[in-house]
Amino acid sequence: MQIQTNRQNFTPQFKALHIANTGNLKLYRLAGNADKKYLTSLAERIKTGELMPNLSKQEVDRWDEMLKYAVFNAQNLKNITYLETCNNRPCGIITFRTDNKTTFLDCICTFPTQVGERVKLAGKTLFYQMFSDILPIKNGRVELEAITNGPFDVVKKYEDLGFKRTSRVYPTKVVMEMSGFKLKETFNRLRELIDYTPLEPEKVNLSQTLD
Repeated sequence: MQIQTNRQNFTPQFKALHIANTGNLKLYRLAGNADKKYLTSLAERIKTGELMPNLSKQEVDRWDEMLKYAVFNAQNLKNITYLETCNNRPCGIITFRTDNKTTFLDCICTFPTQVGERVKLAGKTLFYQMFSDILPIKNGRVELEAITNGPFDVVKKYEDLGFKRTSRVYPTKVVMEMSGFKLKETFNRLRELIDYTPLEPEKVNLSQTLD
């Protein structure tokens, strides 16, 4: 993967927590400013066009835009953000917030770690983590904005998960939602698919831990 890590000569107060493993994937919950600076540098170093050479320039630009949008939303202190890695290489970000009983998925973005190969279950694993966080909310619901002009048909992927389109449709996106029984049903379906092993949360320095 076209990512290089710059080692620092000082040790800032990193707060990223390694919370779970799912096969060759790992999940980290981000909290500190240093963690978010790591995401910013990550967005600058990932070369989507080189990793996915079969995509058009427009598709690459849209993917890069979503990655930068995820990093931007991770800076919001009200948001919960998880970084996902595959074999110690970053491969996904999800950031969301809950207001009363509604969870707003601000952005989910996955990216390859090998040329031309998308990471298996990367997106579903991030969704599983979010559902795990919000499932205790009684009568909770999830809302997201699905882009309609990206390199892949994400609307279809979200529908397969159980999300439904709403009447709020815009030129490049459509608002989708999932609530009540469907949320628990989707969580249980993902649990059968994903080998999720929770860990005792451990603080890590992302710059020294990840490739």
